Amino acid sequence: MRRLTIAAALIAPVLMSACGEAPKTRAQQDAEAEKAIAEVEAAQTPPPDVVTPERITADERSRYKLSDTGCAFAVNNPEVGAQAILQMNVGYMKFDGDMERFAPDAGVGDGPAGTSTRYDGGRHALEVRYDLARAAKTDGDRLSVPTRITLQDGRKRTVYVAEGIALCG
Repeated sequence: MRRLTIAAALIAPVLMSACGEAPKTRAQQDAEAEKAIAEVEAAQTPPPDVVTPERITADERSRYKLSDTGCAFAVNNPEVGAQAILQMNVGYMKFDGDMERFAPDAGVGDGPAGTSTRYDGGRHALEVRYDLARAAKTDGDRLSVPTRITLQDGRKRTVYVAEGIALCG
């Protein structure tokens, strides 16, 4: 009888483990489901569309009827060509040889020369931070403003950040 008791004691844990796990609580089931959904979504999310803005040429400014009003942003030498043209009613940037049009976001703060501090485009959103405290007058009525631009893709992921000068007037 003693042998039978010892054998039963040794076999019981093996038999219990074969029956499976203890039932999960509702919270545990929900957490596992959320984790599984997040893994599927992560696998389906494309990588960020990392871009490098190109300079907008004088020919492109003419073709798109971009005036000299507003601000022209460039990382260096904005008078040579800008990577962003920001105006009261429109903004433009160039990526891979193609111009992307941006509309100013009416619900945000105003920048110099009638510009906005946020523009929305088809593929990207552009946030512009003008450092007006460090702005300096240039020849004529133009203003040279240290500026930081941040470009986000459609999923609000930052794909480009640059600091430079915006010539505004």
